[in-house]
Amino acid sequence: MKTVLYSLAVSGSLLITGNLTAQNTKSVNYAVQPVSEATVLQHGDLQIRATDAIYFEMDEEALVAQLNGIMFREVGQGFVAELDFPHPDGTFHTYYAKGNHTMNPELAANFPKIHSYDAYNTEGHFVKWDITHKGLHAMIFRPDGSTIFIDPAIQGNSDYYIVYTRENFITDKERDCQFNSDLEPLNTTIELTTGEMKEFGTCELRTYRCAIAATGEYTQFHGGTVNDALASQVTTMNRVNGIYEKDMAITMEIVANNDQVVYTNPSTDPYSNGNTGAMIAEVQTDINSNIGSSNYDIGHVFGTDSGGLAGLGVVCSSSKARGVTGSGAPVGDPFDVDYVAHEMGHQFGANHTQNNDCNRNNGTAMEPGSASTIMGYAGICAPNVQSNSDDHFHGVSLEEMHFEIMSSGHQCETITPLSNTAPTITGTNGGATVPASTPFALTATVTDPDAADVLTYNWEQMDNQSSMQPPVATSTNGPNFRSWPSDASPTRYFPKLSAIKNNGPFTWERLPSVSRTMNFRVTVRDNASGAGGCNDHADVTVTVDANSGPFEVTSPNTLGIVWYETQTRTVTWDVANTNNAPVSCQNVDIFLSIDGGNNFPITLATGVPNTGSAQIVVPSEFTNIARVMVMSEEGTFFDMSNFNFTILEAFAGMDEVVNGDLELYPNPTNDMVNVLWSGDVQTIELVDIQGKTIETFEVSDVKTTAINLESLSSGVYMIRVTSSEGTSTHQVIKN
Repeated sequence: MKTVLYSLAVSGSLLITGNLTAQNTKSVNYAVQPVSEATVLQHGDLQIRATDAIYFEMDEEALVAQLNGIMFREVGQGFVAELDFPHPDGTFHTYYAKGNHTMNPELAANFPKIHSYDAYNTEGHFVKWDITHKGLHAMIFRPDGSTIFIDPAIQGNSDYYIVYTRENFITDKERDCQFNSDLEPLNTTIELTTGEMKEFGTCELRTYRCAIAATGEYTQFHGGTVNDALASQVTTMNRVNGIYEKDMAITMEIVANNDQVVYTNPSTDPYSNGNTGAMIAEVQTDINSNIGSSNYDIGHVFGTDSGGLAGLGVVCSSSKARGVTGSGAPVGDPFDVDYVAHEMGHQFGANHTQNNDCNRNNGTAMEPGSASTIMGYAGICAPNVQSNSDDHFHGVSLEEMHFEIMSSGHQCETITPLSNTAPTITGTNGGATVPASTPFALTATVTDPDAADVLTYNWEQMDNQSSMQPPVATSTNGPNFRSWPSDASPTRYFPKLSAIKNNGPFTWERLPSVSRTMNFRVTVRDNASGAGGCNDHADVTVTVDANSGPFEVTSPNTLGIVWYETQTRTVTWDVANTNNAPVSCQNVDIFLSIDGGNNFPITLATGVPNTGSAQIVVPSEFTNIARVMVMSEEGTFFDMSNFNFTILEAFAGMDEVVNGDLELYPNPTNDMVNVLWSGDVQTIELVDIQGKTIETFEVSDVKTTAINLESLSSGVYMIRVTSSEGTSTHQVIKN
């Protein structure tokens, strides 16, 4: 039976970062000493490997001693702990922590050395962490970067810790997932309604009683005792809860008598460890017999060397324990996210999302290649997008899970109101027609009455047709663009600006060169501090017109260009039929980047006619890595210049630039630069950036001269040309 709690006992005690000072806060200090990897290796082999990781020696016993009496998020008594966690860059960040009930309080009382917590900070970071006799484990979700992990560096050693980001984790995993469809899967094309906006979930916390069995092999891997296995299960489920709470406001609490299904002897346990086909039936029988069918809402078994297998949409049903996850190393991010969160996603109704052939589900094959979100096959179904899953669900998975938890047969969870309001998407720039082979951008406009919430966005393609992978420009259907981790910007550029500025790679973000219509979904997460996030989403289309494009910036677009502040310069672009129907772009905006094309915060012009040319005034933004972007006034399609150029401070005596028929080559140069002109040139001068004349050259009738820069220092120089039309100043770079 579904239970609804109308009391604010839970929601009123949630940790809200905007109101931290109103709560009883206690500063917690513990010794953390940076150490080298070589020092750690003196004590054993690394159980987790990552690039750009750092290592610490930590006294976690001193830490846990200070946490006695901490407030639990479910009970508003005690104190909020203020403590620092290290990040992989060596900095420490302050967080505010409360306990959580990953374990039922009765189970926690029987295993008093296993503790689980939540933590938050004012930057929107959300932490799931635990301290057990096996050490401290933390998973730090960040809206502005890759998820951070803190784990014991050596199995069985709680003194030394590795701090790393999930994108730098090194894995050699091999796994498989063959979900078992106890209920009818979604095998039809999802009909998208342009502009439709609705929430995923209901802005209420859904708590499920979770029974997690452990094979003898799993327990032996983690140390051999029930306490060892339970500690590892809590680490995994605390992290899994972090994902489900953030994405769906779903949390799972390990049941009070869960130790009854944790086995220590592989020879006598009721499981065929490694055989998922047998285990999926065995776990249902085991948990029903030892926990009781009425005493849990979702069941699962952790083993080794088995891969994964789960029933589809079985939570709350008579098949609710049909879930198996096993790995040769059932520990860390690959096990917790790629395995357990994935298999439980099936139990909550989500299908696979990869477009590749491996166990493909037609209706939800929205991600190119092996996919990169939780319900994909990251790293195990070539061609692979990446080695591990990003720790979020794709928009189509959220839709399926929402459908499942709102179905009439799903009536077992406890529902608690949250002191949180969902963000609302009030508009997008979707529905546009864009030119072929041209980058484009999608932007959402969102409001959220909760000012402390840090919103993040995922723009994801929603086309499920089978297509060539990696995607090709000539595909008329199927996914061309991968999902990326959540981003704090409401705008996604297709492809990423980092790829465009470097001219690739575009392997998993392929711009269409043919006419087609693409579907996209934006999901906005509010990342609210507390026990669950509230989310919203909207669906839009983008139509590609093959009779226009590519739309391209043509100037400034060569090496060696130098602009000076306050100068009037001309930006040019290839209109490429974009001024005509169906694209019908009449005006464009022009932007400047001073960081090499990562961001374009400076507006040079707005609403200029889309004629292919516009004059701008150079701002006083000095850089040697400038780029220009020309974008449609609607903020949809765009292009940026291909090469960095320089903006310098104007120098005394600098002449006004007058456009003339003059060419400098090669530029940049190591020694000689040739000057070629077609007009009536009278004098040519070589000038330094202070305006001082270095040398004056005679003008010949052949209208060309060579200037030797070999003796000059590397830098920027000017060629000043006087003609009957006036004076023009041109930049030359000496390497």
